[in-house]
Amino acid sequence: MDGECGCGGGTSSPTGFSVPVMTAAGTSKLEARRRAVEANRRANEARAARDKANIDDATNFLYEVGKLSEVEVWKKERLAQLRAQVDADAAKRVATHRAKAGAAVARMQDRGETLTTIAARTDVGIGIVRTMLRHAPRDEKSMPSNGSHAH
Repeated sequence: MDGECGCGGGTSSPTGFSVPVMTAAGTSKLEARRRAVEANRRANEARAARDKANIDDATNFLYEVGKLSEVEVWKKERLAQLRAQVDADAAKRVATHRAKAGAAVARMQDRGETLTTIAARTDVGIGIVRTMLRHAPRDEKSMPSNGSHAH
């Protein structure tokens, strides 16, 4: 039975397997070795390029993961700064509104109203009326409406 045996080892003959011999017209052993070495070199270069790219990406990955915790620290610091700024702005606004409310109480007192009647007419507790009066600007307090500074 001549022909291929299907094992990839050449053709079968009554004397056994035969492998095609490379002749001078084919590829020499030296040329085959040169081509194998060249293929191996290209494979090594490709592997080295992949390894270098992987090292670069691993470096970037670790750097960026490290930055995530820095962002959390920055966020906490920034929120604390903003909270302090908002608290300061709120304190200024509260002080302004308290001063204006206190000035209004002082003017009503100057017109003869008592703190009790002011509280009753505004439907606000007497404690709040007193507190607002304490925040009135100094020139609004204890100035008689007739302009006299006598005590």
